[in-house]
Amino acid sequence: MSPLFEPGAVLPALLTPFDADGRVDTGALREHVEFVIEGGVEGIMPCGTTGETALLEPDEVMTVVEAVIAAAAGRVKVVAHVGRPSTLATERLIERAIGAGADAVSAVLPYYYKFGDEQVIAHFRALLAAAGDTPLLAYTFPARTGNDLSPRALATLAEAGLAGLKDSTGDLDLHREYLAAAPGIEIFVGSPSLLLEALRCGSRGGVAALANLRPDLIVSLARAWRDGRDQEAEALQAEVVALEREVTAGPPLVELKRAVSEALAARGVDYPSAPRSPLLPSS
Repeated sequence: MSPLFEPGAVLPALLTPFDADGRVDTGALREHVEFVIEGGVEGIMPCGTTGETALLEPDEVMTVVEAVIAAAAGRVKVVAHVGRPSTLATERLIERAIGAGADAVSAVLPYYYKFGDEQVIAHFRALLAAAGDTPLLAYTFPARTGNDLSPRALATLAEAGLAGLKDSTGDLDLHREYLAAAPGIEIFVGSPSLLLEALRCGSRGGVAALANLRPDLIVSLARAWRDGRDQEAEALQAEVVALEREVTAGPPLVELKRAVSEALAARGVDYPSAPRSPLLPSS
């Protein structure tokens, strides 16, 4: 399988805007896709944690995925996140996302119940069968799912055909273990504050929530690393860390949506900032 992305790729973990009636705002979504593409990203991952995936109905996931694919219009790759707690529900969304034209699909580890390695491996083997020739990436975020992906399980899945991994553990040592366990797949770091060190370790790039707001900054950091401009990369990494702290000073998703809304307002775009209930800012 040919690589999805070149080293140093940046993908925003795309936000999902909702209109006043609580529906997916596809117009704002299209404008946001244009904004991040202009910022230089190489791909987009809609409907992940930052996209409020657990609060979306399956048809809404597809509304978002189809709108992003249409807006991207082949200029960047779309990796549709479709992970659900059950294997069957995820398989169904994989098939629909592939039918809509997604370049790749991604699935978070199943959540709510506690799962061990063998259950995780069986789940992803079924998803690989559903994906067929379309690349499938796993997504690990134990702080949200309550389940861990072991390096051993990742190695087994890589041998079975897994194309990649988004690692949102925030643990650079574990990230290195993933890279060592599955050197043939594309592993992305989820925290932009770890991006430079992860790239130096061999990561393919970053899938970053902060790239919703400053795609240009995250892309500049990755390109400085790729071009060997180490001093510039260090300075840009420090800027990324400072911005991430600023945006996460309040409830992170609420603050990020507010900041993106303000940034797009400067372009004449009405981007609604409210997250979906019950994920609302406190009064």
